[in-house]
Amino acid sequence: MPVIVGIRWMMSYAVASRETKLMSLSGEDSLLLGTIYQRLDDKPLKPGEEAYREFYQPVYSAPGCEDPVNLMHRHIKWSPVTSLQMFSGFSGSGKTTELLRLKQRLEDEGYIVLYADALNYLNPAEKIDITDLLIVLAGAYSDALEHELKIDIAGENYWERLKNYLLNTDVGMPDPTVKMGVNGPLSYVVGGLKAGLDLKLTLKTTPSFREKLQQAMANRIGELKNQVDKFIEDGVKAIRKARDDDNARVVFIFDSLEQIRGSLFNEQEVIRSVERLFTNHLMLHLPYVHAVYTVPPWLKFALPNTVKLVLLPSIRQWDNDGARSRCDNGWDALRSLARKRFGEGGCKRVFGEPDAEGHFPLADKIIGLCGGHFRDLLLLFREMLTRVEFLPVSEEVVDAAIVAVRRQFLPIPVENARWLHQIARLRQTALMTDRPEDVNRLTRFLDTHFVLYFTNGEDWYDIHPLIREEVEAIIEQHGERDDARSIEP
Repeated sequence: MPVIVGIRWMMSYAVASRETKLMSLSGEDSLLLGTIYQRLDDKPLKPGEEAYREFYQPVYSAPGCEDPVNLMHRHIKWSPVTSLQMFSGFSGSGKTTELLRLKQRLEDEGYIVLYADALNYLNPAEKIDITDLLIVLAGAYSDALEHELKIDIAGENYWERLKNYLLNTDVGMPDPTVKMGVNGPLSYVVGGLKAGLDLKLTLKTTPSFREKLQQAMANRIGELKNQVDKFIEDGVKAIRKARDDDNARVVFIFDSLEQIRGSLFNEQEVIRSVERLFTNHLMLHLPYVHAVYTVPPWLKFALPNTVKLVLLPSIRQWDNDGARSRCDNGWDALRSLARKRFGEGGCKRVFGEPDAEGHFPLADKIIGLCGGHFRDLLLLFREMLTRVEFLPVSEEVVDAAIVAVRRQFLPIPVENARWLHQIARLRQTALMTDRPEDVNRLTRFLDTHFVLYFTNGEDWYDIHPLIREEVEAIIEQHGERDDARSIEP
């Protein structure tokens, strides 16, 4: 917001606040706003639950939209024995909700669907190796069998099988000073579920043990893969026996793997480890199982034409043209979402009477700046509600919420503004190299919603509406309006 305009806005807001200071919310209105605030919570929606029935917005059913669940469902359905799919999306795009929708749809058709969260097994701040992933895949699959289906395999879960494998196989394990939880050296951990769980915990929390295990297994990856595959196959047999169905179809969904990112200190090292992992993604096929992994979206840029992703886009509110022409389908979807969260009565009480077309202008002002992201829309509405002193809401309160959310994007360094300006102009990533540092910088833009990803027959990109004016102002200030100029990020 330019300085003069900002001062005028603060003065008008201060006047409005003084005039309405004595008009406090009634108990009924305060209760309504509190209820709506809770309904605006940003969390995954699970099919079958009341929140899903009440709030889920089927944005991918609109004309011209590809439903990611349809794509994955058909791939599974038309692959008779086994399949592998990689699913992704940027922060706040609704990945988990869509995965749970896929799970429900498959279960309704008779599939046995096992679901696991990778963050229960891996530290997202640490680099990952094929040894780590193979072990945690089998371990997570084992836990899902036990907890969701109450199935064990000959009384032995995968953690126990792995422990016995390590104890009874000459794999060149590290010296016995490596601790397993509180039970002592690995060589003395014997029997019982607790020992297996100690192995699971140590694998996640002790980098030194994980690194030494990787070194010990470096020349035995094929053997480990065979051991994992045997356990997966045994699990499928156990499921079929328990269901008395020799043709039972099994799906394993491994969520949150995309959150492996590293820290400020090892970011590039972690990115390279993930690239190496998925370059040889054929190792991730599981026998007799349809596997779905959520993976980092930046693999799209780091490994082009190597990894095929189903990638969730932002909801398209404008078209890919110079004027950013309005896309009615996207607007309709976001308006519908707002009505579901506020309730019809809540919309009228908060925003006043609708216009001649049945829309609420102040709600539209917020919707128009959310960038097609559910998370940003919910955040904008929440920021608005915390500032309400009387109803219906005033435009000053809406503007204050917009300023508060925009502030989270600021300040924008000049170097970033140059890249963002190119993205806005070209509607492409403007990524000049595939170096990890550049890929990661672009991913940060996308994960923090500075940059938005869209698709309608072809992929394209744009910058968030909340920062368009700021980026333009920075470019103007630094005299860099030559749109023909090509930059290197």
